[in-house]
Amino acid sequence: MKLNKIALALFAVTAAPLAANAGVTISPLLLGYHYSEGADDDQAELLGDYSGNGDSYYKEDGLYTGAALGIELTPSTQFQVEYGVSDTDAIRQDGSDNFDAEQEMISGNFLIGTEEFTGYTDSALKPYVLVGAGQSKLEIKDSSGDKVSGTKDTIGNLGLGAMYRINDALSLRGEARAIHNFDNNWWEGMALAGLEVVLGGHLAPTVAVPPMEEPMVDNTPVVVVEADLDSDGDGVPDSMDACPGTPMNVVVDERGCPVPVDITDELKMELRVFFDNDKSAIKNQYKPEIAKVAEKMREYPNSTARVEGHASKTGPSARYNQRLSEARAVAVKSMLTNEFGIAPNRLSTVGYGYDQPIASNDTEEGRAMNRRVYAIITGDKTMTVEQTKDMVVQ
Repeated sequence: MKLNKIALALFAVTAAPLAANAGVTISPLLLGYHYSEGADDDQAELLGDYSGNGDSYYKEDGLYTGAALGIELTPSTQFQVEYGVSDTDAIRQDGSDNFDAEQEMISGNFLIGTEEFTGYTDSALKPYVLVGAGQSKLEIKDSSGDKVSGTKDTIGNLGLGAMYRINDALSLRGEARAIHNFDNNWWEGMALAGLEVVLGGHLAPTVAVPPMEEPMVDNTPVVVVEADLDSDGDGVPDSMDACPGTPMNVVVDERGCPVPVDITDELKMELRVFFDNDKSAIKNQYKPEIAKVAEKMREYPNSTARVEGHASKTGPSARYNQRLSEARAVAVKSMLTNEFGIAPNRLSTVGYGYDQPIASNDTEEGRAMNRRVYAIITGDKTMTVEQTKDMVVQ
């Protein structure tokens, strides 16, 4: 079918160079019902026979198939280019139906998520409004394949829909759409559903950072008094001490105030999750450990995690065990992302199949130890503290 070839070409040409970029979306197949009955009279008036014998036609309702390629402009809004075909019957004005109608449509559509107005949430259901425009080409052919009538028009799209995110890479899509033919002033309708694939993960919501306040400068004049006291023993006389009562062990500046120093605190932690045989579902007993990892990653904003999946040598083939190990790693990443809000680009996954056992695969105990995910979490954060006299500043 012409649509399948075009969809495959779109995927092959764009997927490879864009795969590394977050927010690139592909809907390889959209299926829907194209409703044209409300425009029957207008079509019959417009679609006259090329032979000039006075016959006219209108298009029946039918199946719509399409494909779309898009890019996320924000975490909840994207722009898509969509191509689709409705291939159904045409009815001649005298009632004969031995005619084919093919309507090709290509359009550019904005899918504007309601979270743009209500704020981002962790809900898997993402409603959106669709607004777009494009071109429609309708051809009527007789039983021998000869074109007897047709029209090419500008169209506008307006619709309501929702995405249901299965995980960070896959979403189910459902939509109801109204199509307006601007050139001939008629309306058509469509209900469609499909699967959307996201390359590189969805864009992460941005967090607003409050503006930095200007430091306050103390312009108080300094008065030097002979034989002044130093009550806090920091080496600065009370009459010049802008920070009285400084603890004895704290290093102060010429104004008697503590000297700040930046120290770096490094994070390194490990996570181990074990799985049942031939399963990639995470057992409830490991969810608190995964939650602790998420808490630490929020505490260290620049931290990252490498999630490694492994399998025991019990599957039907090495390829099967490889896929199973990858699925286990992805399951841990999906829980960190979908349940605990960790950005996908901070998590990497890899599957090793059964190539890296930590115990013998000849015993059940050993195989249970090998059915695992091992994750290493690393990062650091810088904190400003008061410098003390016994502190070694690196």
